[in-house]
Amino acid sequence: MTPLNFYAISLQLLPEKAIYRPETRTLYLTDTHFGKAGTFRRGGVPLPGGHNRADYDRLNRLIETHGPKRMVFLGDLFHSFINEEWQQFTEWRAAHSLISMLLIEGNHDVLLPDDYLQANLIVQPEGFEDDGLILNHHPRNDERAGPDLKPSLCGHIHPGVRLSGPGRQFERLPCFWHSVSRKQLMLPAFGSFTGLGNISPENTDSIFVIAGEDVVQLQ
Repeated sequence: MTPLNFYAISLQLLPEKAIYRPETRTLYLTDTHFGKAGTFRRGGVPLPGGHNRADYDRLNRLIETHGPKRMVFLGDLFHSFINEEWQQFTEWRAAHSLISMLLIEGNHDVLLPDDYLQANLIVQPEGFEDDGLILNHHPRNDERAGPDLKPSLCGHIHPGVRLSGPGRQFERLPCFWHSVSRKQLMLPAFGSFTGLGNISPENTDSIFVIAGEDVVQLQ
């Protein structure tokens, strides 16, 4: 866990690829992409099952460790249309019915409103304000920090960095990216069946890399 004072809002960056806000007992995460493997299998790609097991284990560990009252998914909860993995999610959701869960609409969130209602999910559009934080799925591209711009959390890009070592060794790792000019904190993709996107941080930005069980600030 790495504490971050994000424009006077106390956050904790977690190696499980999530953020915890102690003040409101809220967990934030993004881009779980549940159902992606099922979508590939439906398209004829012979992927084995079990891709989501590690993700649900991490979700359960986060709940056990932090005891959140709320969980916020910053978009791309389920990868596409309903497949066999939706039942797995709804069963997990029912097991944690005392936790309020909010979904910010992402580009892959295309299920019917009744599907989300039956899963006891509250759905809000991008730009939803949550106790001083603006919640988005897509990053801000044009907005620049000013006195009236409120800080934002977002996802979508699946940010990652390439670290080089001796002997031409390198490794790509997921990261949190704080863009100062956009007053924005981008979360890494939570789902295991996702890739890493390239980022181009400015000199004033901060990068926090997830390295095993640690979150390490690079710049």
